[in-house]
Amino acid sequence: MFSLLMAGGDAVWDVQPGVPHNDTFILSRFLEYTDPSIVTSFQPISVANLAYLAQLPAVFMSELDRDLHGQEHFRIRLGRVSNLSVVGSEIHYTFQLSHNFGNVPVVNREAFRMAFRMEKFELHRTHWAIKAADLATALQAITPQPPAIAVPVLNPPQPAQPALPIVDTLQEFMTYVLGLVEHPGEEIFYRGHSDFNYRLEPSLFRRNQTGGYRYLPKEEVMVRELLSVQDAQFVRDRSMLDRLVRMQHFGLPTRLLDVSSNPLVALYFCCSESKKDQAGNELDGEVVILRAPSADVLHFDSDRVSCISNLCLMKEEEANRMDLTLPRLAFNGTADAIKLLHFIKREKPYFDNRIEPSDLQKIVFVRARNTHERMVSQSGAFLLFGKDAILPETGHSSISVSRVRIRQKNAILAQLDKLNIKASTIYPGIEKAASDIAKKHEVA
Repeated sequence: MFSLLMAGGDAVWDVQPGVPHNDTFILSRFLEYTDPSIVTSFQPISVANLAYLAQLPAVFMSELDRDLHGQEHFRIRLGRVSNLSVVGSEIHYTFQLSHNFGNVPVVNREAFRMAFRMEKFELHRTHWAIKAADLATALQAITPQPPAIAVPVLNPPQPAQPALPIVDTLQEFMTYVLGLVEHPGEEIFYRGHSDFNYRLEPSLFRRNQTGGYRYLPKEEVMVRELLSVQDAQFVRDRSMLDRLVRMQHFGLPTRLLDVSSNPLVALYFCCSESKKDQAGNELDGEVVILRAPSADVLHFDSDRVSCISNLCLMKEEEANRMDLTLPRLAFNGTADAIKLLHFIKREKPYFDNRIEPSDLQKIVFVRARNTHERMVSQSGAFLLFGKDAILPETGHSSISVSRVRIRQKNAILAQLDKLNIKASTIYPGIEKAASDIAKKHEVA
């Protein structure tokens, strides 16, 4: 097992071996392209699991590059990291190199990827992964005589397991919710998960079994294809947010995550689907309580919402090139920011060249237009995830998260039915109404 730090701007690692140096890495790219079981053990990111990284060897690698003759290569170094800490949106760390392999030509890209357990899109993306692979085998793809590296046999750190409140009845749930204190300057939203193992992230950010993104690299392609083949469906939409809401409704992975201002709606979604473990036992559900500053709860016509929503029209390489650390004036003068401004001005012609780059990486709550009956009945709102947003699961997000474990789902569903919280009211329409009536009059 080893750390793999990859960066487009990798000059900071061109230092003399044996000499310690300090650097930072963007927190939102930490643990990308990492085995999901390892990712889970780092949630939330703590002092203990960061200390674990100091025990692993580290490979410092450039993104895939080409020389003037078209030869593909990586710039690769080997060393260690230490003194890791999270400060704001960055990981601060000390690094010390033991070897510098310089430019390593890639004769067989597929063999190189397999050696380092890298995915296709990973070769061109700045990120920090933990690879559950043999470092000696990986180094053989670099040099026929790899240096001997002592790699300790370590088990991944065990994730913290906070004691969560557990409820079995609607009464217990309501007692808990009514006991929540809403502080001045914040708002509370809820989300229900039928399986407590579900991650708090939008469908666009879901990953495959090796930790790679399933949809994110092709976000722009998916959005444009759907707009092309179903243009009539989007005629009445006024903004890109409206279109994303409709796309989400019909199942396209987007950067939106459904939430509700009604805790009973979240409880219904938590209980409405039964999930089983391998032994056939029902898995606990979960209601997630999300608290956010009122300043981060926006309406559908917010300028910030327009800026973040229109990121979906940017190609992956364009979005990756955006440097959100630039001052506003310099950022708005870049070619990629100018293209994003072009998309924003389609819905807001008055919008000046004044994108605030820090806004693009935020997670904000959005009260969208109630263009669907379902949104009204579900007291619906959305979390809108920006570029390189720091996910709540890390424990370092601006969103405060707490959870309630839910058991006895069928019994709670029966109690919710007495309050008219059921499929036909959550999902307005004749189909669900007919289903509810049939269940009511079914003879056992």
